[in-house]
Amino acid sequence: MSMHSASACLDRALALLGEALVEAEAGEWERVADLDARCRQASRDVVDELAGEDPAPLAEGLRQLSGRHHRLLLLAEAQRERLVEARRQSVRGRQGARAYENNA
Repeated sequence: MSMHSASACLDRALALLGEALVEAEAGEWERVADLDARCRQASRDVVDELAGEDPAPLAEGLRQLSGRHHRLLLLAEAQRERLVEARRQSVRGRQGARAYENNA
């Protein structure tokens, strides 16, 4: 266990999360889910590799990781809201079509 290994794990987590953000902005949510799962594992690896060592040297990278996670959550929430609205519109459209058919 070494700080170098923890640093390598953190770099991997940051790279995976950066890639996930690019995919999220492109609307590739299945790819995001895969990258996010891999990033979470890399983040757990950071903790495992630190094993009681001082995390201070990794503070900036950990802040960046947190910020990227926050951005990804915002993108995911916006996507969820778009899907909910699309479903609402679809339900309204079906209800309108049924009402038209019933009155025709």
